[in-house]
Amino acid sequence: APEKPALPVIAIPTTAGTGTEADPWTVITKSGAKEKIGYGNDSTYPALSIVDPELMLSVPPRMTAYTGMDAFFHAVESFLNLNRQPANDMLALEAVHLITHYLPELVADPGNLELRTIQAWASTAAGICESIGGCISHHSLEHALSAMNTDLVHGAGLVMLSVPYFTKLAELAPEHFEDLATAMGFEDVEEMPLEERPKAFLAGLADLIKEIGLADEKLSDHGFTQDNVTELTDIAFGTMGGLFPVTPGNMTRKDVEEIFSKAIG
Repeated sequence: APEKPALPVIAIPTTAGTGTEADPWTVITKSGAKEKIGYGNDSTYPALSIVDPELMLSVPPRMTAYTGMDAFFHAVESFLNLNRQPANDMLALEAVHLITHYLPELVADPGNLELRTIQAWASTAAGICESIGGCISHHSLEHALSAMNTDLVHGAGLVMLSVPYFTKLAELAPEHFEDLATAMGFEDVEEMPLEERPKAFLAGLADLIKEIGLADEKLSDHGFTQDNVTELTDIAFGTMGGLFPVTPGNMTRKDVEEIFSKAIG
C-alpha cells in the first residue's frame, strides 16, 4: 500500500481500448523480471476524463483493431466475472454489441469520426465495467505473454489467446455465453441446449477477428514456442493470479497450459 495517494489524474485517451479514463487501473512492467501487473486504488481513478474521438483519428487501422479488441474483451470478461451485477451487464452488452457491429467498419474507414465516436463510447463503457466487474483470467494469460515479450501489443496477445481461452472456459462454465452471442447479433441462442450456446459466441468471435484483419496473428511469429508453456503458466498464476478466483469454472494449471499450447500452435 502506498504511503500517500496519487496526485490527481486527468485522463485524455488517444486510443479507444484501455478504458482507463473510467477505471483506476494502471499496468506496470518491471524491467528484467518478466512481470506485468495491474495495480490501482481509489486515488488512481481519474479526477477528470476528456474523451475526444477527434484525438483518435490518426490511429492506424491495425492499432485500431488491437485497441478495439482490448475494449471488447474488457466487456466480455466483466460480463463473465463472478462479481458481475446489473449495471455492469448492461454496459458490457452495449460495448460488445457496438464493437462487433462497428469495429470492422472503423478499421476499413479509420477517418470516420462517427465510427470513432461509437468506438470511444464502447471503450469507456467497457472501462466502467472494469470498475464494477473487472477482467478475468484471460488477462492473466496475456500479461504473461507481454511480460515475456515486452514488444507484444496487448490487444494482439488477447486476440491470439482468445479462441483457445474461451473454448476452454465454455467447457468449464457454459452459462451466460448466450447473452454475449445475442449481443453480437445471433438470434434464438436461448433455444439451443446449454452446452451448445457458447459455440455461437465462439463463431462470432472468430468472424470478428477475421473481419478486422487479425486472423493472421500467430504467437509463433512473436517468438513463442511450446518450450515457453510452463514458464508462461507460472507467470500467469504468479503475477496476475488474483483474476482466477473471479473466473467462472475452476480453471486449473493444466487448463492454462492447454490454452497456451493451443494458442502457440
